[in-house]
Amino acid sequence: MTIHEETKPIQIEPIVLELPEEHKLGRIEMGVLCIPMTDLKTIGGKAQVSENDFTDTVKTLLEDAHYNIAENPSVNSQRSSGDDELILRGTVKDFKVNACFPKSGFRSWKISKGASRVKINWQIYSKNSDKILFETITEGSEKSSEATGYGITKVILGSVADATQNLIADKQFNILLTH
Repeated sequence: MTIHEETKPIQIEPIVLELPEEHKLGRIEMGVLCIPMTDLKTIGGKAQVSENDFTDTVKTLLEDAHYNIAENPSVNSQRSSGDDELILRGTVKDFKVNACFPKSGFRSWKISKGASRVKINWQIYSKNSDKILFETITEGSEKSSEATGYGITKVILGSVADATQNLIADKQFNILLTH
C-alpha cells in the first residue's frame, strides 16, 4: 500500500524482542534431508540477525510506503512546533524459526533455508499527550524451500517485513498518521 498524501512524522524506536527465558524458538536441522538435530533457543551467530536488523527492516518498509520518518533531517526541518511527536514502538512477543543447513556436513553454515513466524505488538505513543494513541498486534511469516547464502537470515527478516506490511495495511494506523 502506498500513501499518497502527507503523513505525520513518526519516530521509530528500536524493535525489542521480549521473549520468555529459555524460549524455544524452533529447531535446527542439518544435512540434505534437513534432519532435526536440536532445539533452537537463541539465534546465536548462525542467523546473523539482530534487533537492529528488525528495526532497519521496519524503517525501510515505512519509508518505501512514503511515511515521514522523523530521523530524516529533511522531515525535521519541515516540522512546526505544534506537531505532535509520534513514536512507533514494536515489541516481538512471539518468534519461531526452523533453520535447515543442508551443507552443514561440509561445515558450511552460510547456505540455509527454513521458515519463520513473528508476532509484533505495535504501539504509537504521543509525546505531547503522554499516552498510547494506537495499539495492535500483527503477524508475519516467510518460508524458503531453496537453500541460499544466508537464506535463514532472509527468511527471518522476511517474516518481520510481512508483519510490518500488515501494520501498513491497518486502516486505523493510516488514519492516525494522515489526519
